[in-house]
Parts: sequence; structure tokens; C-alpha cells
Amino acid sequence: MGTEKKRAVVLGGSGFVGRRMVEMLSSEPHSAWPSFDEIVTADIAPFEGPLPDRVTARWCDVRSPEALRATLDGAHTVFHLASVVHVGLSKRPSIDAVNVQGTRNVIDACRAVGVPHLVYTSSEDVVLDRAPVADGDESIPYPADPIHDYVRTKIAAEKLALGAHSDALAVCAVRPTHVYGPHDPHAIPESLRMFAKGAMPLGIGDPAARFDCVYVDNVVHAHLLAAGRLHDAESRDRVGGRAYFVSEGYAPNFFDFLVPFAQAKGLRVPKRRLPKRVAFALADLFALVHRVTGAEPPFHRFHLYVIGQDFFFRADRAQRELGFAPIVTTEEGIARTLAWVRDLDLR
Repeated sequence: MGTEKKRAVVLGGSGFVGRRMVEMLSSEPHSAWPSFDEIVTADIAPFEGPLPDRVTARWCDVRSPEALRATLDGAHTVFHLASVVHVGLSKRPSIDAVNVQGTRNVIDACRAVGVPHLVYTSSEDVVLDRAPVADGDESIPYPADPIHDYVRTKIAAEKLALGAHSDALAVCAVRPTHVYGPHDPHAIPESLRMFAKGAMPLGIGDPAARFDCVYVDNVVHAHLLAAGRLHDAESRDRVGGRAYFVSEGYAPNFFDFLVPFAQAKGLRVPKRRLPKRVAFALADLFALVHRVTGAEPPFHRFHLYVIGQDFFFRADRAQRELGFAPIVTTEEGIARTLAWVRDLDLR
């Protein structure tokens, strides 16, 4: 790059993690983070709120090779967070177009315009299968028969990203566990709305089952550490082509995790649970009803494999090779999230 300004591009910068990444990139950096002179947030959705200092917003659809080449031209580091997160039973053509072909387009655009560094946002779900996982690590293989389109597309995209690591383009992947924090668009607000409507009178799964939660700032921190390792000639090829689970050692039962947020809204988390066999039988019944009517069920087998039995990981590799350690404690992360939940509109 010579004396040219270093530019970071955040694809999916209007999303939950992407928005926080843009904010943190533009703030006073952590001593272990790489620094950038310019930051571009690129998405098909507008960036909510005022743009932070040194940030430029651009429209970019990862399904468009032309838009990607224009957006990534001159970038020093690309953070690819753009993804369709859909775990319902209905089919969405966009999930392949964005998650798989979109990732292929990002890689092709990086190569075409000479981007030297790419950090891809993967998911713990790339190893989701039918068996429980307790203290899992990166040695777990991809499932031979993915249980859901989301799992299948994230596996395919991660394989593309890791396979793209080369002398010209350094690539690694970050696998966050379940991300929580202010502006969470998924588990917290969706669950609280179900509690408010009385649509979830019973819990599902083993009350002792655990799943990982990681605060959004810690996820961004891991991405920035990964970028720094890719920038460093001494660690570039040790980190390149590898994936990293990111967790903070906080693995409660899903329904226990929701208790403080429900209490903040005057709601109750169901204490009684459907027995495992009943829950799986209901999930299969719901799947049959979906095939007939197209209606989305309150839960299906994907949910049972994620929150109904153990599904949590350790971040040993990220600690060793990226220097990762949480920068926000679980207690502080919960407190910040609670402050946001208190003002959350559940209508």
C-alpha cells in the first residue's frame, strides 16, 4: 500500500455486528487492533444513526459483482459480515444467493481489485449436527448432512473463504457463538415477544443444556485481532486459511439466559419444559403442518439441536493464535443489554 491511506470496508455494516464494528473501528482503538485511515460501511440497508468519524456509507449488494468491485477498489482490509440469517422452515432463495454466491463474489472482487486481506464472519452453526457439543473446538468436522439451509450455506461460504487464502489474498474466518448485545435483532426480542403474547407457555429441551453467548463487542474484537494477524507477515500464514471459534466462557441454558431480560419487561420465562421426546415429536408434527400450510412453527428440530441440548465451544485457538480475550465482561455485557431491553418496543 506504500504511503496510501489504509481503508477498511465492512460489508454488512448496517447489521447487528457490522454496525458495532463500524462504531468500534472509528473509536479510540485497542492497542492490539490495526488502525485504518478510512472506514467504509457497505450494505443494502442504510446505516442507522449518524455516521461516526472517518466513516463513509455506500450501497453495496454482495450479489452484484460490479457493485463489489467498485466498493472494494482501494481497500486494504475487507470484513465480510453480509449474510442472510434465516432458520425458519420456509425456503428463501436469497440465502444461497447472499451467503454462498455472495461470498464467492466478494472473493472474486478482492482478487480483481487487489485487496490483500479478508476476514470472513462465519458461525458456530457450521458444525451443528444432531449430537450435542460440549466444549467443542475447531477439530469438529462439518456435518455430512447439514440439518438446515442456513447451516449448509454457512458451511459452503466458509469453505470458499478459507480455500481462497493465498499469497495475494490473506483470509481467515471468525466463528462467533450466539451474539448478544444492544440492537440484537434475533433471539432476545423474538423470544420476549413470544413471552408477551403467551406463545411460548413451556420451555423446550433439557433444563441442564447449555449454549454459548458472546457479547457483540467481544466478537468485533476478535475480528480486529484476526485482521491484525493477517497484516503481520510473521503470523499471516499461520492464521490464514483457519477458522476461530469466539466465545467468552458464558454458556447458560437458553431460558436462563433470557430471565433478566424478561424480568426487565415484566415478563416470565416458562419454568416447565416439554420432555425431549415430546418436543421432538411436536417438532416433526410442526414440520408436517408447515409442508401443508406453509405456516412457520414456533420451533423445529434446528432449535432443539441448538438450545435443547448442549451446544457450546471454547476459544482456545483464538486465544493462542489471535491473542483473543474478552474486552467486555459478561456482567457488563448483560448490563448494557438490559439497558437497551428496558426501552425495547415489543409490539
